[in-house]
Amino acid sequence: MPKITAITTQKRRGRYNIFIDGHYAFPVSEQSLIQFRLSKGQELTPALEQAIKAAEVTASANTLALDYLSHQSRTVHELRQHLAEAELPPDAIDAAVTRLTELHYLDDAAYARAYVNDNLLMGERGPKAVMQVLTKKGVAKDIQADVLAAVTTAQWAAVALRVAAKAAKHNQRRAYHDAVARIKLAVLQKGFNADAAAAALADLDFQPDPAGEADRLATEAAKQWRLKRKYTGYDRRQRVKQALYRKGYDLTAIDAALAELTDD
Repeated sequence: MPKITAITTQKRRGRYNIFIDGHYAFPVSEQSLIQFRLSKGQELTPALEQAIKAAEVTASANTLALDYLSHQSRTVHELRQHLAEAELPPDAIDAAVTRLTELHYLDDAAYARAYVNDNLLMGERGPKAVMQVLTKKGVAKDIQADVLAAVTTAQWAAVALRVAAKAAKHNQRRAYHDAVARIKLAVLQKGFNADAAAAALADLDFQPDPAGEADRLATEAAKQWRLKRKYTGYDRRQRVKQALYRKGYDLTAIDAALAELTDD
């Protein structure tokens, strides 16, 4: 019967090397050393060796899982993916997930609530975008539904307004109609519906600045006039007019600005 002839420590704290019949056999953790009461001179049956190695795999899965969770909260799906990438066997992954769920280190409902609350406080995602993120992280649809049902319309409106305000600041020097369209689009792209985007714009009270817009139009018209200098007459004016219209300026205002320009 094979015997343990030596047990030596590794450089890694809490890790040991097992030697059988004078030859290195396998490493073990301090937990396995205690659990199986391993000692020099102990006979090692095939069944015992297999049990030790299985325990080591489980311990490795638990250690890797705890390290992964120590940096930030994760969903069950994320943890399973991480352990699978480490090429751990399915049974060890299942055991780690079960253990950490029982210890409340894993809780998809709590994760979803925390994610949604953080988004409401500081984020910019609407309901659709939040659901996309949670789905990608493997949170079940019923959990998502329960968590999102607790969010009020006013809370979502505050997030949409945050997005709209940021977009308004970014587009404040654009033509009013162009800026309005871009603000609405920004809210829609964050996962809100059209009604929420319209409400956010109304709450923002984004008003036109006629004097400022007239100045910006005059500047842009002069710029486009220079850019289109290789054209002449009607063709040049139409090209400039189209460029200004695409930027959201009013046609009547564009005609007035063009009236101030003359061919070089």
